[in-house]
Amino acid sequence: MKQKHLESCLSSIPNRIFPDPKIQLEQYPTSVNLAASIVLTALAKGDAGKGRTILDLGCGTGNLGLAFAMVKSDFVYLVDCDSDALDLARENVEMLEEEELIGSCSEDEDGCCMGVELIMAKLKYDPPKKNQSGGGGRGGKGRGRGRGRGGGGRGKGGRGSASSTQPNESLLLDPKLDNRDDGIPLPSKMVDTVITNPPFGTKNNEGIDVQFLKTAIRLARRSVYSFHKTSTRPFLVKLLRDKWGLNVEVVAEMKFDIPNMYKFHKQKCVDVEVDLIRVFWEEEDTIEDKDASEEEESEGEEMPLGVCGVA
Repeated sequence: MKQKHLESCLSSIPNRIFPDPKIQLEQYPTSVNLAASIVLTALAKGDAGKGRTILDLGCGTGNLGLAFAMVKSDFVYLVDCDSDALDLARENVEMLEEEELIGSCSEDEDGCCMGVELIMAKLKYDPPKKNQSGGGGRGGKGRGRGRGRGGGGRGKGGRGSASSTQPNESLLLDPKLDNRDDGIPLPSKMVDTVITNPPFGTKNNEGIDVQFLKTAIRLARRSVYSFHKTSTRPFLVKLLRDKWGLNVEVVAEMKFDIPNMYKFHKQKCVDVEVDLIRVFWEEEDTIEDKDASEEEESEGEEMPLGVCGVA
């Protein structure tokens, strides 16, 4: 599926914007351009499409997860703690089913999404320790529509420190060694790929993005795609690579346009620099997919690009 076609399909979803966004959950809309770009990037890396199962952690109205369903991923799970958001997501799923964009498979069709399951669950996380000083801003004004450019880097560089308030040490434990209940009642390694657009961590919830990332890593058996402020890149790359022993790359650098949606917003729009990071495991099927991709490229076939254009 080409990007313009996918964007057109996503534009038909009735509930793409929160009618009554909740600031404590940092609910902002995600542009169809951004959603399409992420999905096509995951397709190019073999993390989505036929033979893959997907989980959208903190799905909101389901835009991202449903984009993965539209490219014929086998099954999609939408997880969120907000019943109002899940009601909107359910309406979106029903519309796509009526239009036979998901859940309708014919014998001659090369793959399709068999269904979408909505799950209500709230992530647990350790709040930050008080009376500690840090050197930077993990805070921010949430997330929103995206634009930017693909990033082929391995996560080096960036400016700024990880957090103005240090998260509890337990939050930084290796996911493989952390047996605490994270609030999501789902088995580990239950899906191939997890996508999450977590709160960036503002005011009293510094470090919540790390907890989202930890839970996403627990649930995935192949890869995780997660959004984080660019200023936190050095901290996250060191945590993932050096402390948790995982592979990580920055697959896109972008700017999120935060629209004026709440009373405390004083500007019409604010740009926040954001990375889309990919955490992945070098398994046998991953290596095989990589070899197949290299063979296709050598034959001159066009591959989807992980480039986020202007929203």
